[in-house]
Order: sequence, then C-alpha cells, then structure tokens
Amino acid sequence: MRAARVLLAIASADFLERVRRYSFLVTLAATGWLGWLVVRGKVTLRLGDYAGVVNGAWAGGLVSVTLSALVSLVGFWIVKGSVERDRETRVGEILAATPLSKPMYTLGKTLSNFAVLAAIVTALAAVAPILVVISGARMDLVPMLTPFVLIALPAMAVIAALAVLFECFRPLSGGAGNVLWFFVWSALLAVPLATESPRADLTGLLILQKSMGAQVKAVHPDYDQGFTLSVGGGNARPVKGTFEWTGLDWDAATVAARLGWFAVAAFLALVAAVPFDRFDESRARGTRTARAPAVESAAAASSPPPPAVHLTPLPPRTTGWFPRILAVYRGELRLMLAGRPWWFWAVAAGLLVAGAVLPLPTARAHVLPFAWFWPVLLWSGMGAREARDGTEELVFTAPRPLAAQLPALYAAGVTVALAAGAGVGLRSLAAGAFGALGAWLAGAAFIPALALALGAWSGSSKVFEAVYTVLWYVGPMQPTPPLDFMGSGDAAIAAGIPAVTAAAAAVLLVLAVAARRIRAGR
Repeated sequence: MRAARVLLAIASADFLERVRRYSFLVTLAATGWLGWLVVRGKVTLRLGDYAGVVNGAWAGGLVSVTLSALVSLVGFWIVKGSVERDRETRVGEILAATPLSKPMYTLGKTLSNFAVLAAIVTALAAVAPILVVISGARMDLVPMLTPFVLIALPAMAVIAALAVLFECFRPLSGGAGNVLWFFVWSALLAVPLATESPRADLTGLLILQKSMGAQVKAVHPDYDQGFTLSVGGGNARPVKGTFEWTGLDWDAATVAARLGWFAVAAFLALVAAVPFDRFDESRARGTRTARAPAVESAAAASSPPPPAVHLTPLPPRTTGWFPRILAVYRGELRLMLAGRPWWFWAVAAGLLVAGAVLPLPTARAHVLPFAWFWPVLLWSGMGAREARDGTEELVFTAPRPLAAQLPALYAAGVTVALAAGAGVGLRSLAAGAFGALGAWLAGAAFIPALALALGAWSGSSKVFEAVYTVLWYVGPMQPTPPLDFMGSGDAAIAAGIPAVTAAAAAVLLVLAVAARRIRAGR
C-alpha cells in the first residue's frame, strides 16, 4: 500500500507540473487541430480503392489508427524529458537523498508519461462521436470506444516506458535518442505488417487491417490488401466503392494480447532502473572524477597557499562590425564542433569523398541526404544552447546580441552544411549542373535556419531533432518533391522547390530574430 502511494505521488506531482506548462497547452491545441482534420475529412483511411462507411465502429477505428500511426511518433518526443528536468532543476538530488528506490522512480515516471499520453487519447476520443453526428449515422458506443481502450492506451503505455528507458540510458538521453526514436517507431509500424506477427503488433494496425480487410473482401473480392492512412486528404486514386465495417471481434485471446502490452510497459520501466544513475553525476564522469574531491582535499592540505591571482586585462575593443562578428563566428563554430569523437569525423569524411567520386545523380539522391543528416546534432543546439546551458543572461546582455551573435551563429551553421555536403556541391559545379548547385545552396541555407528558428522559439534542441528527422525522411529520402529541400531529385528542381526552400530559409531567419528579440527583452 505504501509503495502504491509513493508511485501515485511521483506520477501525480510530475503530471501536475507538466499540465501547468505552456507546452502542454500547445500539445492539446495540436491534438485539437489533428481532431479537426479528422472531422473535416482531411485524415482518411483507405483499404485499396475502397473506403468505409462512417458509423460508430469506423469512427473509432479511424481515430484510433490515427493515434497509433501518428501520435505514437510525436508522443514520445512530448513526454521524453521528465528525468532530465529533474536533473537540471536539482530535484533529482533531493530524491536521491530519500529512500525512494530506482524501480519505483522509473515506474512513477512511466505512469506520469502515460497520464499525459492518455490525456491526448481522451481528447481524440471525443472526435469519434462528432464524426458520427456529422455523418448522421447511428451512435454505437461500444465498438466506437473499444479501440481507444484496447488499442491506443496499451500502445501509449509502452511508448511512455520507452521514453523513460531512453532517458535513463545516458547515451540515448539526448539528441541521439530523439533521432533514433523515429527509426524505432518506423520499425514498430512496419515489422508487424510485413511479418504479419500479432505478437509484435504494438500499435494495433495489424488487428485493424485484418478485421477491415476481411469485411471489405467479403463485399469487394478484388480488394488488393492495401491499407493507407492519408493526412491532408491527398489520395490520387479514386474510390471505387464503400463497405461497412462493424467493428473488431474482441475474443479473449485478442483482449489478453492487448492488455499484455501494459505488462510489457511495466517491464520496460523496471529495465530502465538498471542503467539509471540515480542522479549520481560521478557515474557519468567516471571513477577518477568521483575520487577527485578527496584527492584535491589532501593536496590542498599539504601544499603552500596559492599565489595571488591577477585577472587578465581585456584587450582593446575591436573596432568595426566585421571583425567583431568574425571573432564571434569563430567562437560559435568551435562550440558547435567541440567534443566530437574521431569516428564522427571519419564518417563525415567518407560521405564527403563519396559525394565527390560517385556519379552525380547517385550522389544527390543517396549521399547528400546522409551527408546532411549526419551533423544533425551539430545544428540542433542552434538557438537553444543559451537556454539549455543557462547563459542567456550573459549572451543577451553582451553588446549587440542580435547584430553580432545571431548572424555569426547562423554563418557557423551554414559552414557546417557547406562542408558536410561539399563533395556533392563541387561535383555539381564541375558538371555544370547549376540547377542542382542552386538546390544545394538553398538546402545549406535552409537547414541551419530551421534549427535556429525552432531552437530560438522552443528553447530546446528536441524540436529541431524531431522535425528535421521527419522532414528528412519524408522529403529527400522517399523522395517527395514538394518537401525535397535538398534538391536530391530532378522532380523537385523542375517544380521550383529550391526557390521555395530559399524563401523558407529567409522566413525562418526572420522568425529567429523575432524570438531572440523577445528573449532578450528588446
């Protein structure tokens, strides 16, 4: 009983702290917007060339599949950060001094994450009845609400636990984990559908596909097993016919399998306690650092008093705008590049050489996307470093923080982009492919502008890491010409996307300046 009270106390305190943040209001607003897209028919579910008739079961299935496919991706980034927040605010040090065990802490954080995601599920569940009312169909509450309870909520529980596991495992607690999650999420969606394995069906998409597919097959024998969720209402294939889906057949085995994911979430939360350092920073820095205070104390006791220290006088003020911004640029570039291991530079050099020696179409389509994805963690700190490191008071009180520091920071980001993709850029220039060269320059301007604007407005690197990863995958990697900001394909260049990319970079820079002015109080 005492353990349950402690667990609920941790979860409720963390949940209440989150719901008081503006970010939670933004999350609810984004959830409402997604619900509005569903109501307006901008989110559609198609099985091949056939669409379901809107009824209670279909409304519940459509919204729950939206939760499984979309909110499961964003939800991880929304809830990830609660452990790090305890670390930054020093609350963790207080908790570490209490009898609170590591498993109880990770379970409490998982429960708190689940409460936040369950609030999103509840908000979207309210959309299903609206769909039924608009269509004039009969309101069947049981088949409508069951998918939320047995499909969406178990998936959200596992995602909540995975967020805690990523945070407690220090190599994945930062930007690397934010980027890696996109690929983990892609596997969670693709593997069950590809292997038709019910045991791996966390999101419930396989259950819905089989149930809906069986009913559409009974009406339309030419159904080709397609299963497509579209956002934005864009589906080029016309609807050949409709079918009525009456809901999932929840037998005991299926219900037990779905409820079993709650046990998986609890297990992952307990696993997270193993690498959790209980806010002992000496474990992260190493044993030598942990013994350093004692060694320093012994050395101080046996050594003579230190000599008088004189501060180094400041050099005369550098005159002129360009020398000042050049000095700041060098400092920003050094901060951006510092602390990277040798293998990071080895991979970057390999991508540069591959872009220079491979045929230009291959380099543009396959090398450039990876060359401009590899430095994502270099860019992600742009605009957010001051908030993250608590140096805003120093930076924003320096002379001309907007006129000197911001252009220098952006120039450093552009330098990284130009250097990382130099192989493809030089190859385009040598081949006289000026369209590809223009797209390359527009992409090099866009990426750091996006990082700077998102970092300046959010005060966090996580937003850029999430947005850029998704944009990179959907745009250049698919490829999707309207979102191909790198110009990796000829279709994007023919459609004039590089000009749009350059204009977007300019708009993002204006937004970054506006955010900096607000933060600087000017």
